[in-house]
Amino acid sequence: MRAREHLLVVGGGIAGLALAAALDPRRVRVTLVEERPERAGAGTVLALWRGGRDALDAIGVGDRVRARSLPVTGGALRRADGRAIHELRPAGHGAPRLWFAPRPNLVAALEAALPPAVTRLTELVTDPRALARQVGADLVVGADGVRSAVRQHAFEGAAPVVTDWIALRGHLPGPPVTTATEWWGRGALFGVTPGPRGAAWFAAVRGDHRGVEVDRDDAVALVRGHLADWDPRVGEVLTAVGDAADAQRVLLAPPLRTPVDEGLVLIGDAAHAMGPNLGRGANEALADAAVLADLVHRHGTKGAPRAFARRRHLRGQVLRAASLPALKVATSRLWSGARY
Repeated sequence: MRAREHLLVVGGGIAGLALAAALDPRRVRVTLVEERPERAGAGTVLALWRGGRDALDAIGVGDRVRARSLPVTGGALRRADGRAIHELRPAGHGAPRLWFAPRPNLVAALEAALPPAVTRLTELVTDPRALARQVGADLVVGADGVRSAVRQHAFEGAAPVVTDWIALRGHLPGPPVTTATEWWGRGALFGVTPGPRGAAWFAAVRGDHRGVEVDRDDAVALVRGHLADWDPRVGEVLTAVGDAADAQRVLLAPPLRTPVDEGLVLIGDAAHAMGPNLGRGANEALADAAVLADLVHRHGTKGAPRAFARRRHLRGQVLRAASLPALKVATSRLWSGARY
């Protein structure tokens, strides 16, 4: 591998920051470009499974993230009326299977791990290859999320898939919560997890239209109306949080035969954005970043993309394809709690 190959990383969210932090600045020069850096730390909490935690360890920030994360001591899956579907208990010896990392803390840890040599650009990227030529990069990495401009530039017909689902999330101030509970019912799901202000909550509900943009007040009214006859504990949370919510249309990445094109590779949500119900998006983005960094170190910018596709593409596409059917199963009539 020749010294100081140059990567242009488009996207300064979790995938892009993790990749830039994982690359050895003595061997690889990195230009990291993000249109709106302030967005990276927005949000509540992210589920971190073992694979995501292992990737953070490989990147070198595992201990820092773990110290600020919130372990789960137990929980449950419940029907809409509150009856238990399955009780969740920690793994052996009290070690939790799952942690929840406040997104701002995770982003701050990755930001702090960036080598000083990383060049930061703040701009909208519409032609990633032109920008790569401008900065002298050998490889473009699309880490720019589900609406990826890099993906749509490289692959024809690669606009995000617009679903009829709306996702909401927010904080629930109060005493610390150490359990995770999720309610499944017809056409919606709802959950409460540990959060940095006491707890975090989330919901997914099927909407009546497929417009990409979502009005927050309409979305909150929709979820309140849909969940009005659910377990009273759900209503108590929705009452406590008022209208303080983030609401977004659920978008999926389109199916891709490969995440690789000439001089270009996609990682994270740009390659395989999936439904939020799986709780895997951040984990797969972190794993993508750790694997791609290792392959660039071993094979250089020429050999790494194809090797990366062999290692990571199938898994990402399987999870992407499974996420919406899994959401439909979780929100089927089976779990409504009604008697038929």
